[in-house]
Amino acid sequence: MLKEALTILKSGGVIAFPTETVYGIGALIGSRRGINKVYKLKKRPKNKPLQVLVSSLAEARKLAKFSPQALSCAKKSWPGPLTLVLPTLKGKKTIGIRIPKHPLTLKLLRKTGPLAATSANESGEKPALTALEVVASLPTLDLVIDGGKAKKGKASRVIDLTGKKKIILRT
Repeated sequence: MLKEALTILKSGGVIAFPTETVYGIGALIGSRRGINKVYKLKKRPKNKPLQVLVSSLAEARKLAKFSPQALSCAKKSWPGPLTLVLPTLKGKKTIGIRIPKHPLTLKLLRKTGPLAATSANESGEKPALTALEVVASLPTLDLVIDGGKAKKGKASRVIDLTGKKKIILRT
């Protein structure tokens, strides 16, 4: 199934996958077609950024600048349900990044590389906790990977570490 997921992603597709929090949907970070499809499927405004899921801290450090505070936070909390908003390595943009704890999704990320991701539901609706809920909410997805029921049932905590002070954006 992971091989099929990679083929779909490389062709600009969107897949759903389990995390320890809720089910997510994602596309390769370099796939404009896939990312546009995520926004369309989710009916999400383009001004709401997607987070980026990675398989390791080393991979995260290729995408974002880690202050000592951010590095400490990442080492304590990753893999796990914490998204850190950090400055990107290029320009003045920011990136929300996390390493999920679900073993199947970590295995997927090791094969695919970073995914632009969000929860598997239409914007404003309750996030899906099972593969069946994903199919009911987003029936036109290219692939749904069933990893059982999401244990936490709540989206990840989000902390902005782009400035001097830590700002909690979502608890």
